[in-house]
Amino acid sequence: MPIRRRSVLLGGIAVACATALTRCGPAEADSGAAPAGLLEVAAGWTSGADRNGLQALLAALKGHAPDVTFVAGDGSSETDPAVLLAGGRPPDAVRCSGGAELAALAPHLEPLDALARTRRWSAGLPAALRPRLRAGTTLYGVPAGVRRTNLLWSHPQALADAGADPAPADPGLLLAQLQRVTATGRTGLAVGGPAEVLHLAETVLLAAHGPDAFTALWQPGGPWRTPATAGALRVLDALLAHAAPVAPDADWTDAARLLGTGRAGYLLTGDWADGWLREDLGLRAGADYRWAAAPGTAAVFQSRADVFVLPRGARHRAAALAWLDVCASLDGQVALNGARAAVPARTDLPDPTRALFGPYPRWSLDQWRSARPLDSLTHGGLLGTRRRAAALAAAAAFTAHRDGTRLARDLAAA
Repeated sequence: MPIRRRSVLLGGIAVACATALTRCGPAEADSGAAPAGLLEVAAGWTSGADRNGLQALLAALKGHAPDVTFVAGDGSSETDPAVLLAGGRPPDAVRCSGGAELAALAPHLEPLDALARTRRWSAGLPAALRPRLRAGTTLYGVPAGVRRTNLLWSHPQALADAGADPAPADPGLLLAQLQRVTATGRTGLAVGGPAEVLHLAETVLLAAHGPDAFTALWQPGGPWRTPATAGALRVLDALLAHAAPVAPDADWTDAARLLGTGRAGYLLTGDWADGWLREDLGLRAGADYRWAAAPGTAAVFQSRADVFVLPRGARHRAAALAWLDVCASLDGQVALNGARAAVPARTDLPDPTRALFGPYPRWSLDQWRSARPLDSLTHGGLLGTRRRAAALAAAAAFTAHRDGTRLARDLAAA
């Protein structure tokens, strides 16, 4: 299956474990004759572990539709799914986040209810995920995997030197541990740029409110003027007091490097840290770094659902359906997520397949089965792209003014 790209060449090497994972278990039965020709997909997975995952997913697609020629449809600078779909010549399939982002795209999408029934696209999906694939009562999305966001990473030696706990139960206890780490001369909490500050903000708000009231915050009349909100944003300010100054051009990889090299005790970011710490720094999961649910959120699996949608009038519709087939299949989801340390959206993985995942993903697979799914604000579909950009701007401003009342007002406006 040839792979072409308009401007950015995707890496051609899938990790060895992903190659093995694509061979696990029978794929769902094909529907009709195998398609041929072009397939243009805007996935946005152009670097790091996500790129490896895409290569593994393409290997699974090759077994399903060997005569399809894949073209990455995101070679332009535009990554907003709404702009891609409204441009008059959309790709054949587009990745977006499940939830509000998907719902906002619905006028440009083909409903999938009938196709999902005949092609078994909903097989193995947990019931709590399914509303995030719909706008109203209509199905529009096929999930390929789930990225968990509410995670606390720690450096074992830094914590041992400080006598600190790798899994504090709530943000108040985390503050106490940060004080211990800071007293040893290390940075207590590694924080990247403004996006990581927004990530911290949503974490403390979730811990203070619980999943229902947290979700209500982003609806009209949400509970922004409450003691719980004010207390959470005071905790946010206290957390940042134990972090290095936040650079506007930094990102999570800068923070992960601080943690991985032992210069910081904790890092709060998503599951993408696992692959980066292993592959870029050569660290050992469980020995050189550890993980736990973010304090106060252990019962919640906050995440971004990576969902593919079918634009109305897709020019290569048969190939697009084959793509959705492999994204929904057990083989496709295991290949993609095994290569990037995320979890399949499906929960019906047989035990021999689960055993092929690494230490962090195996833990996360168990969590995905038992914890309550919830959209992420910073990295997922809790808000549409424009509202999420406004929230990010509010977090960036907070790094300078450190006024919790103003931050609450700015986030409420978002």
